Amino acid sequence: MISNRRKPVARYVQFRDQEAMQQPFVERAEAAYAQLMRADGWNAEAMIDLPSEETDRRGIFRRPREAPAVRITVSPALAEAHRVAAQAPAEMNALAGCMAGRRLAALIAEVLGELVADLTPLDVTEQKTHPAYRQTLRLTAELTALVQVTDEVGCADPLGCVAVRGPQQWGRREEDVEVTEVRAVLLELAHAAARGPVD
Repeated sequence: MISNRRKPVARYVQFRDQEAMQQPFVERAEAAYAQLMRADGWNAEAMIDLPSEETDRRGIFRRPREAPAVRITVSPALAEAHRVAAQAPAEMNALAGCMAGRRLAALIAEVLGELVADLTPLDVTEQKTHPAYRQTLRLTAELTALVQVTDEVGCADPLGCVAVRGPQQWGRREEDVEVTEVRAVLLELAHAAARGPVD
């Protein structure tokens, strides 16, 4: 009987060391993703606070002013995605990893934060059925696993032990298309970061 099920594989993160880093990473990412899916299995909701920007308009000048955060209802998994996007870069910076790992964590957190922002205006049912939702959870799981593996194993190659997974042909399944689109954004940001600021 032919099966379409794939062996678990990372969608967005690629370590150079397959045995010591990539395989443990994939296992942790799959476990984190399964935990997010279990959290969404219950008909529960969570609350997150998003910053609200207000300005005083005086002529052509705008002065930002502190405003109360906006409390938004989200799915439990999306609340975790929001938390991970906000905290993972600082967690990575505190670990004995390499600059490549820190940059990758910051990149993923940036894209993850954008995805969360796109989903939060929707109600919880719409969040879960949105085309970007699955990859929001995948990115959350892989960023969580990146921090865990760096904490447990460290860095096997100070010259760059980890990077965004390169382009590849995944197929034409719905999730394959989603992965391709999100990875293209990550790669574009990675290339822009490598080029540095433009004068």
